[in-house]
Amino acid sequence: MVQIEDTDRNEDLEKKIEEIPRKTSNILCCNMTRHLILILTLTCLTLLQVNSLTFNFTVICMSDIVDDYHLHNVNGTHWFEDSSKKSLVFSSMAVGGLLGLLVAVPVMHRFGVRNLLTLCGIFSTLGTILFPLAVEWTYFSVLVVRFLQGLGISLVFTVLGSVPVAWAPKNESSTFLAVLSCAFQTSNVICMPISGILCESSLGWRSIYYVFGVFTIIFFILFYFFYTDSPRDHRNVSTKELNLISQDKTNSHKEAVPYWPICKDPCVLVTWLSNIGGNLGFLTLVLYGPTYLREVLHFEVQGTGFASALPFLLSAAAKSLAGQLSDRCDFVSERVRFTICGIIARLGLALGYIAMAMTTNRTIAQIAFTFSIAVSGLNIMGTVKCLQLRCKQHVHFAVSAIALMAYVIQFGAPILVSIMCPDNSPEQWSRMFFIIGIIVFITSAPFPWFTTAEPADYTLTKEQQAALEKAKAMEVEECYA
Repeated sequence: MVQIEDTDRNEDLEKKIEEIPRKTSNILCCNMTRHLILILTLTCLTLLQVNSLTFNFTVICMSDIVDDYHLHNVNGTHWFEDSSKKSLVFSSMAVGGLLGLLVAVPVMHRFGVRNLLTLCGIFSTLGTILFPLAVEWTYFSVLVVRFLQGLGISLVFTVLGSVPVAWAPKNESSTFLAVLSCAFQTSNVICMPISGILCESSLGWRSIYYVFGVFTIIFFILFYFFYTDSPRDHRNVSTKELNLISQDKTNSHKEAVPYWPICKDPCVLVTWLSNIGGNLGFLTLVLYGPTYLREVLHFEVQGTGFASALPFLLSAAAKSLAGQLSDRCDFVSERVRFTICGIIARLGLALGYIAMAMTTNRTIAQIAFTFSIAVSGLNIMGTVKCLQLRCKQHVHFAVSAIALMAYVIQFGAPILVSIMCPDNSPEQWSRMFFIIGIIVFITSAPFPWFTTAEPADYTLTKEQQAALEKAKAMEVEECYA
C-alpha cells in the first residue's frame, strides 16, 4: 500500500496550537484535566447503565405489587404475573436505546457529546425516578419509563469510541478505552449489591430508583459544566497538556462520515459479526443473571446481589490491566494486542456458556457464570480497539453500529428467554446456554484472521486521498512501462 509522507505534521500541529489564542484558567489541574474528564465521564456512563439495570434486579423482589393488586382484584391477572408482558418491559428499554441511537448518530457532529449525553442523562433520570410511580399507574406507563431509560443508554457505546479519540494521548488511548468501558462492569458492581440490600431493608425496592435517580442528577450537572467536546475549548487544559493530547493525531476538522465505505470494509464487517455473538452472550447474562442465580441456582435475594456483582468486579479489574498492558507492550503490534484480547474474551465466554449448559452442580455453574462475564470484558479491548485503529475519526459510526446490534439483541433476548425458559427449569436454561455458546464461537471465529490495525483509506483527508489515487495510478503506469 502506498504511504502518504507527512513527517513534519506533528511539529506543524504543535506550532498551530501555540499560535491560536486560547482562554485558560489559573487552575490547570497539574496537567491532568484529561484524567478528571475520564473519571467524570465514567461516572456518568456508569449511572446510565445502573438506571437501566435496576429492573433486572428488582424483578425478583417486586411481589408486593401483585399482592396489592389482588386485594382489590381477586380474579384478575397483574401484568407482573404475565411472562410475555414482563418480557416486553425488558425489551422496551432496548427500543428506547435503538431509536435514540438512530436519531443521535447523524447529529453527533453538530451537537457534540456534551449536549447529547446530558440529554441522555435527563431521560434516564426521569425514567428512573418515575418508575415506582408508573408501577402504581398503568402497564403502559411502565413501558414508557423503561423506554426513557433506554434513551438514556443510547449513546454509551458511541461515547466509548469518541471520548478517547478526542481526549486521550496516543499512548493512553487503550487505557482510556478500558476505563470508560468499565461502566458496563462498575454499574453491575454498584447496582446489584445495593439493590439487594435495599430490597430486603425497610425502605423497599422503590428506594433503589430514587437513590440512583438523585445521584444521576448531581453528576450530570457536573458533567455539563465541566466537559467539553475538544480539549482546546477547555479552560483547565494547559498548552502542555493540549500538545500531549494532540500529538500524532490528524486534524480534528469535521468531515462527512463515509457510511458506505465503512459498511463494506471487511475488517469492520468481521468485527461487527464478532459483536453479534458476543453481545448475545454478554447481554443475556446481564439481563437474566439475577434470575438465573435466584431461580436456578437458588441464591437468596441479598446473596443474588453480591453473586451478580462479583464477576463484573473481576471483569473490570481484568479490563483495566489489559488496557495498561496494551499501552505499554510496544514489543508486539497493535493487531496482536487487540487480537489476543478478542480471542480470550470470545473463547472464554463460549466455554463458560457450554460449561453452564453441561453441569448440574451449583458451584461449577457459578464459577462458569463468573468466568464468562469476567473474561467477556476484554472484548472492548479487542473489537472496539480494532475499530478505533481502522476507522479513526469515524469510529463513532462504527461503534454506534455495534450499539445498534446490541439494542436489537437486547430487545430479542427477553423473547428468546421467554420461549426457551418459560418455567425457569435447569434443563431449559442448559439448552439455551448451549445454543448461545455455539453462536458465540461461530460468529467470533473469523475475527483473528480478517482484521487489521492499518487505517482505512477513507480516514484520509480529501487531499490525501487524491494524492494516494495519483500515486497508485503512477505505480500502475510504471508497472506497464
